Amino acid sequence: MRHHARWAFMLALIARMMVCPSAVAQPHAPRNVLTIHWGSEDFPGTPALDGAIREELESNAATPINYFAEYLESEAFPSSPLALREYIRQKYAGRRIDVVIANTTPALEFVLSCRSELFPDVPIVFLAGTLGPPRNVKVSGITGLVSDVAFAETVELALRLHPSVRQVFVVAQSPTDDAYGYRVLATLRQFSNRVQLTYLTETSVPRLLAAIKTLPPRSLILYTRFSPDNSDSVSNTVEVGRLMAQTSPVPIYSTTTLYMGTGVVGGIMRESRETGARIGRIARRVLDGTRPEDIPVEKVKRVPTFDWRQVQRWRIDAARLPAGSIIQFRTPTVWESHRPTIITGGIVIVTQTLLIIALLTERASRRRAERTIRSREATLRASYEKIQQLAGRVINAQDGVRADIARDLHDDVCQRLVSVSMVVSGLKSSPGQIESAQTQRIFAELEYEIGGVFDGIRRLSHELHPASLRLLGLVPALKTHCKEVEKRHDVQVSFKTDGDLARLDADVGVCFFRIVQEALRNGVVHGRARHLTVSLVRSDEHVEVTVSDDGRGFDLEAVRRNGGGLGLVSMEERARVLGGSVHIVSALGEGTRVAAKGPAVPADPSRRADVEFSSDKTAPERFQVTEST
Repeated sequence: MRHHARWAFMLALIARMMVCPSAVAQPHAPRNVLTIHWGSEDFPGTPALDGAIREELESNAATPINYFAEYLESEAFPSSPLALREYIRQKYAGRRIDVVIANTTPALEFVLSCRSELFPDVPIVFLAGTLGPPRNVKVSGITGLVSDVAFAETVELALRLHPSVRQVFVVAQSPTDDAYGYRVLATLRQFSNRVQLTYLTETSVPRLLAAIKTLPPRSLILYTRFSPDNSDSVSNTVEVGRLMAQTSPVPIYSTTTLYMGTGVVGGIMRESRETGARIGRIARRVLDGTRPEDIPVEKVKRVPTFDWRQVQRWRIDAARLPAGSIIQFRTPTVWESHRPTIITGGIVIVTQTLLIIALLTERASRRRAERTIRSREATLRASYEKIQQLAGRVINAQDGVRADIARDLHDDVCQRLVSVSMVVSGLKSSPGQIESAQTQRIFAELEYEIGGVFDGIRRLSHELHPASLRLLGLVPALKTHCKEVEKRHDVQVSFKTDGDLARLDADVGVCFFRIVQEALRNGVVHGRARHLTVSLVRSDEHVEVTVSDDGRGFDLEAVRRNGGGLGLVSMEERARVLGGSVHIVSALGEGTRVAAKGPAVPADPSRRADVEFSSDKTAPERFQVTEST
């Protein structure tokens, strides 16, 4: 039974849809909204407010809106309310208005006065101020926004930004309300104990500008509106504000955004587009079925608003502006306009700079390393070449020493031995007795020759290595050598000592003996000196020997440059092995002075560097340094 009832209902519904299909597809009928503005269509601020209301109403595409706007213009045309009433009655005859929006108190008063005739039972959404409170606001079907004009708040803000101000001039004139300016002044009376309040009552623009031009320092102007008399060519209150800003020597503040951009600094103001959007949202709620009585009347949001150009002109510290202030006409800085680009470019530049620095540092390090390597290669090559030269000179010196020894042996020892042999041969063939005079003479000659051979061999042995140096020490050996040099070369050699020289290391003794031996030999043989001095001194743990002569001297640098002076090199190397040094001073014609200084106890050569050179003569730069202990 229940199944049959369900099918019967569905058939009835289908039949109804087939009979009246237009009832299902019929769209919502457009809603009509009429906005009545107080000023003219081109009154400053009106286009922005009206546009915001329209955009908010048309944002919901589900309900089409027919939007209309009319303008009271009661200031320019005092009889316009009666004419506008008749115009609306005829224009909208036969068309129902769903919502009426009244912008400003005069517009709301007009709507309420003709509501019963033109808009019976039509909801009203208003935007009105508090200075002229609308009549019968408590009647049903009305809601909206109260737009309080922030006269006192604006003055308080201005005094906080200009603490040195002592006088405030008020420009507030309404052509339809002679008491408007005095009511504004009454609102500001709370500041009378802080500043002097003055109401400018000039009725023409020239007189107003003349009065403003003479305003004293430490003052400011509060400009709300000004309506000049009919004789003035300037009738726009916004244009009056622009002329005032061009003339005024003090800052100008205002309570409406109408004057922003004319030269006023700013004030506590409402934002026209935001206010229009709020009115449009309230009207949309009413169109959607919400009763106006259920929508509470709210106040318009007021925000501190400033002209950035005027803030800079009057040297106002931007840090003192209230938080959340709206800053208009501010030209963004390069940083604000191109922050992402600047950050990206900065990162790229810093990265490239760091890479360039790293590359330059690496290149500098590489170049330093190359210079060091080249320098060391040059040093080692020079050392290698010097060692080769020294090696050759050592070989030649060895051959020279061998030749000298061979010559001494041949010319001295061998000749004397030949003489001895001849004497012995003659002695063998001598018929006489051993006691005879001839035999004794032969023995004397033999003794003399054998003594000469002994002296020659002893001299060679002493020059190669004196026995007195090993047995008696350095001082006796040097004394003996000095005497031998005197006797052999017919020169004068003086020898002096100082300090405890009895207990010297054998290696130290050999080193200093060879240095003195070489210095004396150079002075006698090469310098042709006649007077030489040897001084041996010990102080603390060091021994110093000095050999001076009056010879002809030599150019030390030239000798080194030409590759000569093997004896000089041998002295320096002997001192270096001992851990000491040799200092040679000589000049042509001024003699020579050789000073050697070293430790009394030689350094322990526990570590030394052996240089092994390649045998490849075509590549002298190849070498290997090995360290051994």
